[in-house]
Amino acid sequence: MVEKLLFDNLNLNERVYVHLREKIINNILKPGSKIEYEQLMVELGISRTPLRDALNRLQHDKLIEIKPRSGTYVGIPTPKDIQEVYDVRKSLESLAIANATKTITKEECQAFLDEADIAELELKKGNLEPFFLSDRVFHQKVICRSDNSRLIAIMKSLEVQVRWFGIIMTINHERPYRAISMHREIIKAMYDRRVNDAKSLMEQHIDEVREDILSDFL
Repeated sequence: MVEKLLFDNLNLNERVYVHLREKIINNILKPGSKIEYEQLMVELGISRTPLRDALNRLQHDKLIEIKPRSGTYVGIPTPKDIQEVYDVRKSLESLAIANATKTITKEECQAFLDEADIAELELKKGNLEPFFLSDRVFHQKVICRSDNSRLIAIMKSLEVQVRWFGIIMTINHERPYRAISMHREIIKAMYDRRVNDAKSLMEQHIDEVREDILSDFL
């Protein structure tokens, strides 16, 4: 069935961009695959202009590569890309967790723990999606709790690549459980207002995720 993006003109460019971005992030359009302009225009029921606008934005996000005289391809992350993104993420989330730990409520911490429990139960059933959602919500809420508008803006610009790397990495049995366990330790440190412990645990957590992703590229 042909999928049409029947949106008003004011929203069309944004909707096309989000649609393609999510296809790439969720590995429906796989790294290295060629993007066929004509096929997408027919599939989405759009002209070349909104598609070109979306692809330019995706190139800025470093999700695609436009090669002159060759075509447009979904990007293939390199170890350097991953290292750079996670170096920045580690520094920013270390600051964010320190700020958040000083103001977060015990009720918010308990809600985080409840979400971790649900994610773990679903993992045992073979359902990964609640884990990804719980992970994303936890980190986003910590960042928002930093009360630092510039930190929030920079992290938002990294979020697309962080999500992408997380999806395309190999998910073995151990990794999600280890991440949930680390989340619990971080949350407990936040609950007790142990700022230095929360920072140290968050840095360790991000280092572990980075090394997991990098190991898939070696």
